[in-house]
Amino acid sequence: MRYALPLFFLLATASINAQHTFNIIREEIGIPMRDGVTLGAIVYRPDGAEKFPAIVYRTPYGALNYEGYAEFPLKAAKQGYVVFLVDVRGRYSSEGEFVAYKNEKLDGYDVIEWVAQFEYCNGKVGTYGGSYPGIVQWQALAEAPPSLKAAAPEMTPIGSHHFFYYGGAFSLPWLDWFTVNIFPDKRKRARDTLAAWSADSAEQEWEKVKRDWYRYRPLMDLPILKKYAPEYYEWLAHPDSSAWWSFVEIQDDFKKIEAPVFLLSGWYDAAYGPEGAIRAFTKMMKESKASTAREHTKLIIGPWNHTTVTTRKTRFGEIEFGPSAGFDYNQVLLEWYDLTLKNKTAAHALPPVNIFVMGENKWRHEQHWPLPGIKHLPFYLHSQGNAGTDKTDGKLSQGFPGKEKYDSYGFNPAEPLWDKAYEKSYPYDQREIESRKDVLVYTSDPLTQDLEVIGEVVAELFVSSSARDTDFSITLCDVYPDGRSINLSGLDAGYLRMRYRNGYGRQELMDPGKIYPIRIGSLYTANVFKRGHRIRLQITSSKAPHYDPNPNTGTEIASEKSLQQARQHVYHEAKYPSRIVLPVASKE
Repeated sequence: MRYALPLFFLLATASINAQHTFNIIREEIGIPMRDGVTLGAIVYRPDGAEKFPAIVYRTPYGALNYEGYAEFPLKAAKQGYVVFLVDVRGRYSSEGEFVAYKNEKLDGYDVIEWVAQFEYCNGKVGTYGGSYPGIVQWQALAEAPPSLKAAAPEMTPIGSHHFFYYGGAFSLPWLDWFTVNIFPDKRKRARDTLAAWSADSAEQEWEKVKRDWYRYRPLMDLPILKKYAPEYYEWLAHPDSSAWWSFVEIQDDFKKIEAPVFLLSGWYDAAYGPEGAIRAFTKMMKESKASTAREHTKLIIGPWNHTTVTTRKTRFGEIEFGPSAGFDYNQVLLEWYDLTLKNKTAAHALPPVNIFVMGENKWRHEQHWPLPGIKHLPFYLHSQGNAGTDKTDGKLSQGFPGKEKYDSYGFNPAEPLWDKAYEKSYPYDQREIESRKDVLVYTSDPLTQDLEVIGEVVAELFVSSSARDTDFSITLCDVYPDGRSINLSGLDAGYLRMRYRNGYGRQELMDPGKIYPIRIGSLYTANVFKRGHRIRLQITSSKAPHYDPNPNTGTEIASEKSLQQARQHVYHEAKYPSRIVLPVASKE
């Protein structure tokens, strides 16, 4: 089905609210897939017979819903692009069955190549979108559609175990995602009147019960997803990195990617966001065989969380990052499309790497990642053995440890640490968390000069446990002179399930009491610790509800009902010099 309508109004909301002078055509069309399924789409294009480059946005959240608030489609059409808003298979106006992420590689290829032949398209196609609309772009890129000339996959991972199983621990907020974002339309399609058909109503219902469902065990028997999300249980049944995840894994496909990519994330994005953007940038530079792709790929990371980036929002959580934190995403992206799809060069084009440095609240523009001149500065852990109970006992310093007593704490998975900012990660004072007895705290002396940290923060620890399997996690904080302890990333970053300490492809349980060296990385940030501030490291064993608290039993986690307490030890002495390693940037 297809109809065309001259659009003489601005769709800033779902209703008509203003007239404008641009003649933009809005159409609703169907796009055929190779297996006969038709995907519904909304098209914006300039009026007339001229052909333009196309930009595609594929979403499971409803193209019509997105159209109601998004400014980009109309702005892009007014600037000479044909914009396609496409419902992915099985969602809203599209036929077929929705299985999260499963059909997006082939459907992505088919959509892009069909759009390239659209009568008003000149054959060049770009894509954009963040989160799910970002991941589907990577999945399409892995299929190397010849007409895809530019992609903007933002706030996304590039691998399954940086997404479904971060650090080896299963990501529990899938419960929120399915119940609030996916189920309403599935119920509506099935004429199921037992629960909400709108996301707003579903969210209100979920808020009342979600804490109870987060505590449900075993994970594999969770009843609320079985009717409409069978894929959830398949994910639980495949905790190891394996060929089973090939439908969403694209880390080995970068040699096939010839289109430049526009990579955007935030330091408080979900942990897979900054890691995905940074890993993608480095892989594009090293593995893409197309010089144009390497030349025009951009990396942008601001002080943002997993949300819409605008010029207006500069405060996140408890920190105001100043006017530089505002970002005109629409304009910058369109200038990049002008470069990659129209061969126009903007006078103020972005350099390859653009990093917002917190603390100074300024952008740093570079040509390479990692930044040149980075030095890896170790800070060693010290204490008298009371870093869990006496929050002034744990120290960070560059001095190598001598003979020191280990720190220990009890980890009860029935009472995990709870991140109040898990839905939209943001910076906030960590002192309430740090007061817990199952959180070890190590703090430096006040700094005598500014210290600029940009890159991956790594903890190299020596640990033991009374359990055969357990978790360890880290959080890096900037401690202000007034005592506030502000996290420098989302709390879901820096996590490790011990059975995956030697890689995600196989599980290795621990010998209780045996000391193991471990590396906890995947925590990315950019911050100037100002003179007079202090550096703080937290170590603990849970980050709920980001991840399922480890039951500490060493059994198959998805089918385990029982939860056991564990006694954790962190060692810091000459033989076991636990430390955190900071990537310190040069000012030159």
